[in-house]
Amino acid sequence: METQNNWKYMAFLVCVFAVIREIRPIEPFFTSFLVNSGFTLEQVNEKIYAVGTYSCLALALVILLVTDYFRYKPLIVADGIAGVFTYALLLGSPSIERVRVEQIFFGFFYSSEVAFATYLYAKVNDKQYYQKITSLVKASTLFGRSLSGLIAQIIVSMHILSYHHLLYISIFCTSFVTIWALFLPRVTTSVYFHRNNTVDNAPKDLRIANDKTPIKIFIASIQNDEKKIKKTATLNEVRIMLFNDFKSAFKNNYVAKLCFWWILSLSGYLIVATYMQVLWEDVAKENNSTQDLMNGAVESVHTLCGAAGAYAVGHVQYEWKKRDNILFAIGSSIMALLLYTLYYSHKLLILYVFYVLYGVSYQIILTVTTAEVAKCIKPDSYGLIFGFNLFMSLLIISIFTLIFIQGVIFVVGTRNQILTIASLHTIIGVLFFIMAVKKLFKKTES
Repeated sequence: METQNNWKYMAFLVCVFAVIREIRPIEPFFTSFLVNSGFTLEQVNEKIYAVGTYSCLALALVILLVTDYFRYKPLIVADGIAGVFTYALLLGSPSIERVRVEQIFFGFFYSSEVAFATYLYAKVNDKQYYQKITSLVKASTLFGRSLSGLIAQIIVSMHILSYHHLLYISIFCTSFVTIWALFLPRVTTSVYFHRNNTVDNAPKDLRIANDKTPIKIFIASIQNDEKKIKKTATLNEVRIMLFNDFKSAFKNNYVAKLCFWWILSLSGYLIVATYMQVLWEDVAKENNSTQDLMNGAVESVHTLCGAAGAYAVGHVQYEWKKRDNILFAIGSSIMALLLYTLYYSHKLLILYVFYVLYGVSYQIILTVTTAEVAKCIKPDSYGLIFGFNLFMSLLIISIFTLIFIQGVIFVVGTRNQILTIASLHTIIGVLFFIMAVKKLFKKTES
């Protein structure tokens, strides 16, 4: 009962952190805020968001190890502080240099998101509760994000406050979570740098003594209170453990295939989500629309529907491995079709609806993917594999940004970015369809 109450108490603390952390109502209208601050859409697209992409890449893998070394809590506190600086730097009339620094802080804020989830795993230290913990933290994050979008839309649509006031709300919420994080209990162990090694001090020959002897009673008391030795691993030991966990996961072909889809699809989703606001601004200007953008409402609905879809599919009892290739082929094709519709549409309402549908499709298949990967890897390597997938996605996004957004080879417009990602999903769908056909022929031959 004590362990059960402990995980519930810790989950409550982290879930409150997750909800309030996501209440940043400036985010759905961040592009609009920058445009109103005097920046052009080209500057936002090529010179501001690109910095955020590169900073996320640089920090993602480093933060995974630093989090483990410092045992989670310091990074959670730093996450809140980075959030405060992220939005404080935008106050007044920010220059492009100041906004670029803000994007670096945002990169840290985004990359350190893994800290509070792995903190809860380390603090509870009971794997039977991991699935519930994952569900609760994800639900809390999505709820906070949805609430944030709703607050933003109400404020903007009813003209209650200006964009700058959305900044103040964002600063208040990130300040609150920083203070909240200070009161989180500290963690004494971690996955790699600070492991617990248990040693039974009872001599082997004494364990077989008669149960009624005093020496046996004494030895039994030692056995029931094993001595825990906390050892800080060296960098070389950590490197070996990381390599072994990595090799253990990816020598499984099923895991490698799932991670292939995960990395590419996450890359596409993040690019679409990042630059969709720019496309909405473009279309609003094309149509000379005087109506307020519905970014906040769309992000709120997008998050809620994605969460509902992910929750529903998470409770479906099915052997996904039997039909994995055809699932990913169909899912990727649907996402490609939705993005092709976004590419050809010049109406805001259609852009809003199909963006939501794209997000829901992605969240549903991602839920299946993460659950299947988690089944096939060691529990202690969840953070490593998930962090690696995020890093590889950010690497692909950075290369895409450098080549096609900042124009090392040539610059593609926002609409052509959508077309590129649609083509990516098409290629993924074709590859998985080919694998499905090959698998079917093998079964037929046997």
